[in-house]
Amino acid sequence: MSKFFVVHNPEAIPAAELVAFLCTAISRWYVRRDEKFYDIDRLTVRLARNDVERACIWRIGEYYPVLPVTSAIMKEALDRVITQKHNDPRETIPVWNGSVVCSPGEPRLIWENGAVSVNKWHPPAYRGLGVTDADYGIAGRLIDRLFPRVGERAMVVNWLAWNLQNEADKPGWSVFLYSKRKGTGKSTFCTLVAKLFGEDNSVTQNNVTKLTSQFNTTVLNSKLVISEEIQLRQDSNQSNSLKTLLTEKTILAERKGMEAERLEQRCCFLFTSNHLPTWIEADDRRYYVVEVDHEGHAAGPEAAQFSALVAAVIEQMNDPVQLAKLYNALIAHPVPDDFNPRSLNIARDSTEVMQRLQAVSSQITVEQLEEYLNDLGEGAVPESKIVRHVREEMHLNTNSVRHMMSELGWRKEKVKWGGVDYARAIWIKPGYMVENGEVFGPEGNRNKIKDLDLYFE
Repeated sequence: MSKFFVVHNPEAIPAAELVAFLCTAISRWYVRRDEKFYDIDRLTVRLARNDVERACIWRIGEYYPVLPVTSAIMKEALDRVITQKHNDPRETIPVWNGSVVCSPGEPRLIWENGAVSVNKWHPPAYRGLGVTDADYGIAGRLIDRLFPRVGERAMVVNWLAWNLQNEADKPGWSVFLYSKRKGTGKSTFCTLVAKLFGEDNSVTQNNVTKLTSQFNTTVLNSKLVISEEIQLRQDSNQSNSLKTLLTEKTILAERKGMEAERLEQRCCFLFTSNHLPTWIEADDRRYYVVEVDHEGHAAGPEAAQFSALVAAVIEQMNDPVQLAKLYNALIAHPVPDDFNPRSLNIARDSTEVMQRLQAVSSQITVEQLEEYLNDLGEGAVPESKIVRHVREEMHLNTNSVRHMMSELGWRKEKVKWGGVDYARAIWIKPGYMVENGEVFGPEGNRNKIKDLDLYFE
């Protein structure tokens, strides 16, 4: 039902039909739970029946001013929709089961077992204009400017098109826009994407504090989550939480005053930063990092021209008709069969900045392992101990042990120690050697492996 109602001969509407219409309208505005009422757009505010009745009288008068709603008709409608017990879901304020979801394409109230979940998603207004033309317009020029490298531009457009074409689904990786300089258009692009998904279905925040907090259901009930100026530490609680949110469709979420519940989230994520995200692990398939670098940045020689382009894009995104044309163009965009929204092929699709990050991340992890080995102060270390440290403390794939140890110059051998009759893998430090159950150092020092059993185990 439209928020506004147009009728050519309102006086001719039968009273019973008018009551039914008012009931249907009111039943879509509110839900009830534990003898209290809630506006579906403000579920944190409890309302008494008197509050709801007064609000309904005002809303009916504002939304449908031409309808001949008398006090008697209004009273009958309120009695029907609030007090009477019947099984017509169109004419009663439904019982709320306490669940809030994001389900693109579904109605605002989703019925199940006599109660409803409240769907926070609703179609953006521009999609109801009936516009059929498809045109990227000036936004296409912005995309070309932000992503001048053809492969990167294709990945970003494919990601955006796939998410709009499959709004009820969620991708397994996100787009991460990085630029060392400010004023490169990252925020403008994010605003444009939020307009396409609908501002009511999107949330923008600085960093990821609210996203990774204990009570994050409000954020996760959005379709699009934009986190700007994101700065994290590798293996921090926030970065680890992000991994789960990016890949898992069902998570355990909690709202204040309510028990934790399983939440099916449909979020797609868009990140930005002016700081190189060195916290991203070398083999992480969750972030497609694109460097937004052009001469139109705030202090660049083409700043004036780029500023004019941004102004034109803002004008386009604020025009519902032009926004609808852009949406239609993305809906019609042919996403290639080899585009995988679930997982990035980092060997094939890594950008230049991603390759730099992989090199930096690899160097950092090797340095961390080297510090650990130096703290041990041993010339030979069992592979099982190194593997355990890499897995449990560094949170890395254990397959990386061989590469990192080789890069540090350590060599691997099979030896026996501790009185067992089978050989075990041991890594030997440069300058050391193992012979007849003993570890020999470069300065003539020696230790029997059996004397290090406690350390080895």
